[in-house]
Amino acid sequence: MKKNNVFILVSIFFSFCISLSAQPVAESPDVPYKSIGKLKTRTTHEISGSNWSVGGETMDRDYTDYSAWSPYLEALGIKKVRLQGGWAKCEKVKGVYEWAWLDEVIYDLPKKGIEPWVCLSYGNPLYGKGDVVLGSSIDTDEETRTAWLNWVSAFVSRYKDVVDEWEIWNEPNGHNPPEVYAELLMQTAELIKEIQPESKIIGFALAGLPIDWTEDVLELLQENNKTDLVDYLCYHPYNFNPDDSYTTVEELREVMKAYAPNMQLLQGENGAPSEWRNTKALKQYEWTELTQAKWALRRMLGDLGRDIPSSIFSIIDLKYPDEMNRKGLLYANDDKSVGHAKQAYYAVQNLATLFDDQLKRITDFEAKSNTQHEFSAFAFVKKIRTWWHFGCTPTGRQTTMPHRLLI
Repeated sequence: MKKNNVFILVSIFFSFCISLSAQPVAESPDVPYKSIGKLKTRTTHEISGSNWSVGGETMDRDYTDYSAWSPYLEALGIKKVRLQGGWAKCEKVKGVYEWAWLDEVIYDLPKKGIEPWVCLSYGNPLYGKGDVVLGSSIDTDEETRTAWLNWVSAFVSRYKDVVDEWEIWNEPNGHNPPEVYAELLMQTAELIKEIQPESKIIGFALAGLPIDWTEDVLELLQENNKTDLVDYLCYHPYNFNPDDSYTTVEELREVMKAYAPNMQLLQGENGAPSEWRNTKALKQYEWTELTQAKWALRRMLGDLGRDIPSSIFSIIDLKYPDEMNRKGLLYANDDKSVGHAKQAYYAVQNLATLFDDQLKRITDFEAKSNTQHEFSAFAFVKKIRTWWHFGCTPTGRQTTMPHRLLI
């Protein structure tokens, strides 16, 4: 690539984050340039595909209401939605399955130009311990496992014409030994492949980046000649600074490839709050809607630059029994209706418009800058560059800093 000096007024994620809010953009007095316009965003029907999913989780526990947030999906431009299947919500009487709540969602999403993928997860109070919360333990008794596999079989058979990506359990490393999860993963994946041979299996769905636990599961898969059952190793890397995760992510990739060369990484759930409250992960920071938007774009562009499919958590704030988890792109009222679209919604909307599957990354791109800060830089065809400082958690400052970037 020909080298030339390029002045970067502001990184792409900053311009998305600030200029696509509902309010007009104020020109910075520190920089002698003016905004030249805004992106014309595209809907899901105008985008063929992309790297992105958005989280539609927790309907299995009634923490969100699909009818409230679904009208915002097409304009967002994200082509996939992650759902949670909810065994306990489907089977309230032994052997009887209630599908209406899932039919409403799974059959509606393709009409909106969106592909659902489903996490099959959590227990059922009708069997064993029946944990139905984050960090649930996996029951291993014969009756529960048989009932689980029966539900999975019925679920996949019902929706196989719409869903072809299936995730097995959510964050199992919290309270389960590797051998317990490995057994569930192998049994469930084999069953799904029997019903839908061309399906994709998403495994692990790790809370954080537990290298040793993951390697133990991979070793068990290898010992049983089952590594090819799993297409994606999924992880959830919650960090105050989204860029802090990537050193360990690369270590995870190396471990995965040592056991399963064909397996790919998938970032399946990640987001930051828009308020400083008890919002589960990442709560001890003075978050605002602006810092949430910056965080989301740094995570999504960082994943894109490393060829990792990426899901932003979540479409709307989640009303847990004890608190409101403010990680949504949409602000939820106490009744789970939408209060307003946050800055992060508009930021992600513009990212989805620009970074679709037609925009190819330049893999041999290298860059140097006159800044003393650590930075990330990636390049794409059509002379699009992404660049940002990654040495700290996103701040609420909106000032711009001119830099010289040598590429």
